[in-house]
Amino acid sequence: MPIVGFNLNKVLAEKTNPVKKGIKAAHNISVTSINEEKLKVSKNSEKTGLKFEFEFSVDYQPKIGNIIILGHILYLEDEKIIKEILDYWNKNKKISPELTATILNTAIVKCTIKAMSMSQEINLPPHLPLPLINPSTSKTKDYIG
Repeated sequence: MPIVGFNLNKVLAEKTNPVKKGIKAAHNISVTSINEEKLKVSKNSEKTGLKFEFEFSVDYQPKIGNIIILGHILYLEDEKIIKEILDYWNKNKKISPELTATILNTAIVKCTIKAMSMSQEINLPPHLPLPLINPSTSKTKDYIG
């Protein structure tokens, strides 16, 4: 896998108003920049990679609070492919759908876990539904499945 590093640069959790019924959480994630990065792969060897900077946010509406996570992912690939990705980004501010999925899925998994923890710390509800056990209202006989 070409992803060789993941780091957070900024985490912010803010509760601006009391929690009330009817909260909605709007999520967003985007790549904000891509830069060439020299990556040390061994004691005496460096390779050129890419540093994908991203922003992950959860906005609790209406104006209840927000969570913002900034970070970067280090990506290592063949230098020719690195150059193509960087040239395409500089020209169009886009990356291929396959690479977008790889980069953003990595960030989403890590940031979602961090955002869940942060929301709990400031008493905001989870931004994603959690599995819950509900008591059965009717009595079931024997389980035969």
